Amino acid sequence: MTTTSPTPITPIPLEQPVIFYPGTLCDERVFMPCWQAMNIPKRAFVPLQWAETLEQMLALSGDRLDYFDEPAHLVGFSMGGYVAALTALRQPEKVASLTLIGSYPGQFDEQERQARKSIIQTIQSKKYQGMSDARMQKFVFSLDNVQVLQTIKAMESDLGPSVLATQMSALSDREDLTVRLAKAPFKVHLLVGERDQIASPDKISSLKEQIGNSQLHIFDNAAHMLPLEQPVALANYFVENFS
Repeated sequence: MTTTSPTPITPIPLEQPVIFYPGTLCDERVFMPCWQAMNIPKRAFVPLQWAETLEQMLALSGDRLDYFDEPAHLVGFSMGGYVAALTALRQPEKVASLTLIGSYPGQFDEQERQARKSIIQTIQSKKYQGMSDARMQKFVFSLDNVQVLQTIKAMESDLGPSVLATQMSALSDREDLTVRLAKAPFKVHLLVGERDQIASPDKISSLKEQIGNSQLHIFDNAAHMLPLEQPVALANYFVENFS
């Protein structure tokens, strides 16, 4: 299923709590445009940029779950999707649903592991120059969207290469959660941009076949940075499916 509608739905309040998890080298700013199009009285954010290990990320996640006395919708973008998924599997009784945005819950292949190792080594040797325009093209639908590019670059500059290295190290060797998610009692929403080169639509679509209790939605005019590129369409999806 695809969507092209940029028209916001009347922001009726969502009754259940929603907890958001950012991607690598992202903070609250990655979700801010989406939040502005919604009315979420019970909202929490997991500051994964504060953590140095996966267990610390899970501790932060558990702390946010404890904010609420009722099951919450967990929404994870990219790296945050994996943390949200692992949290949901550990505490399924506290989960209303799990949403993975541009996020694959499996292991990295050898090529990706080597690429991450190379970036970490570059950072440790003080030679990391930040995201090049060529690499940026792999993350966005269009380099013409100045606001999206500015937000990405601002988050990268503010969080810095040490956070990038820490986050890459924390999740480079990870468990494949796909089989466990297929048996989970909660619904899984699989959301991806039509031109996502990090978690491709084909790869995410294959999860739909593996996870029976799941729903796939492919967004037009978006790549990996879907929350920034199509925030209203994303907000509309949440309102339609979390109400």
